[in-house]
Order: sequence, then C-alpha cells, then structure tokens
Amino acid sequence: MKNSTKDKIWVYLEGFMQGLINKYDPKILKDEVLERMLFDPARGNYKPFHVALIPKELLRIQSFFRSFSTSLGQGVFEYIAKIIAEDSGKWKEVKRNSKFKATASPNVQSFVDGFLEDVANKRIHPYPVFPPKPNDDSTKNIVVDLYLYDGLTRYFIEIKSPKPNKDQTRRTKEKFLYLLATYPNSKTYYAMPYNPFGEDKLAYNWSFTKSYFDLNMEVLIGSEFWDFLGGKGTYSELLSLFRKFGKERGQEITSKLIIGNSR
Repeated sequence: MKNSTKDKIWVYLEGFMQGLINKYDPKILKDEVLERMLFDPARGNYKPFHVALIPKELLRIQSFFRSFSTSLGQGVFEYIAKIIAEDSGKWKEVKRNSKFKATASPNVQSFVDGFLEDVANKRIHPYPVFPPKPNDDSTKNIVVDLYLYDGLTRYFIEIKSPKPNKDQTRRTKEKFLYLLATYPNSKTYYAMPYNPFGEDKLAYNWSFTKSYFDLNMEVLIGSEFWDFLGGKGTYSELLSLFRKFGKERGQEITSKLIIGNSR
C-alpha cells in the first residue's frame, strides 16, 4: 500500500474509534445506565452477583468491545476496501454502495427461485450458474457493497460477516443471480475481511456460507480478499497498520473509557 493510503486509513480509524469512545465516556454513560444495558431484568438478564463483583471499569470496557465488534462490521471494512481499491491503480472504476439496474424478467425470476430452492435442498451445486437471457426489459434496483471494473470484467462484491445467518447468505446469492443474468461478462464475490477459523481458507467451516457459495470460486476471505483489492501483500500491510494503531492508541483508549475524555 502507498503511504498516502495508510494515512487515509489511519485518519479514518481515529474518527471511528473516537466516535465509539464518546458513547462510552463515563461522563456520558453513567454507571447505572451501563448496568441496565448489560444486566436488564426485563430481558431476563438480571445478574446481581455479577454486578456486585465486577468493577464498573471492566463492565464499561466489555460493553465498548461489544459495540466495537458490531460497528467494525457495519461499514468500516467497506470504507477501507474502497480506499485501498481506489489507490491501488488496479481498477478503472471503484464504487461503494451503488445501485445497479438488474433484470426482473419473469423467466429470470423463475430461474432464480428454482435455483435457490435446489441449492437449499442440496439438489444442485451452488456454482457454476447459467442464468437465461431476459425475455423482457423489466428491471429492478440492486445495491452492491463494492463494485470494481478493470476494463474487461465487472466485479460485484458483497462484504459480509464471516458467520452470516441462512437468510443473509440466501439473499446475497439471490442478488448475485440477478446481476449475473444482467451483466454476462461479470464476476460476483462473497467477501469476508477475515477468517474466524484461522489463516487457512480450507479451515473455514461455516455451513450457511458453504451451502450457498462455492468456497473456491465465489468466496474471497481474509488475505485473498485484501490482496485482490490492492495487490499482493495488502492484507499483511493492513493488519500491521491496525496493530500499530492499537499499540500507539490502546492505552489512550483504555484511559478515556475508564476516566473520561476530560482528565
């Protein structure tokens, strides 16, 4: 990655982390409110002995980490992916969260419904896909997380959690089927920023993803995703950048969560 690309990501991480810290500042989120969030009797989650033993500082950090984990998967990786792709020089066109016109012809809709049903019931393999040509000009809008074009091939990429539920994987596959029917010279990828089962792709073992996608042909995970966007070595450089940020700012983040922004 270029140094300018790393600088952009660093600045973005600073804003992202500061926004989360502000939400959990002790002066904003009072201890009693924090306790209700984590130990809510209305939800059958009342744990008085836990509250009695655990310091409020640890509860705050625990709650912060939950929010951090959720937020990190809700756009942060998409934004960073766009920065890397734009700065890489590999792509003629890069778009994030863009709408594309896709066919909605009856014969394609029928094909999509049948294909998904067959895949769900393990009657066919999820890849390859040979959608029919649309038999009319009706269309629908489809929003794609990341779109790349290299001058020859259109790449439609959905950046998702490494452990999606069944509905998420089915909806993404459905989206891809319509796009493939509309743009013949295209490629679709289900992308995951990291592999929760380790660095080896073969170790990835989440049933819903594997049910609807061919792991080798339709899924980019961890290093192969980031290196696809920015070139070989992008994943290791990005991970090193995250580690550097954590090392330099970790103590500051902890202090702000415990003591507050005004010291």
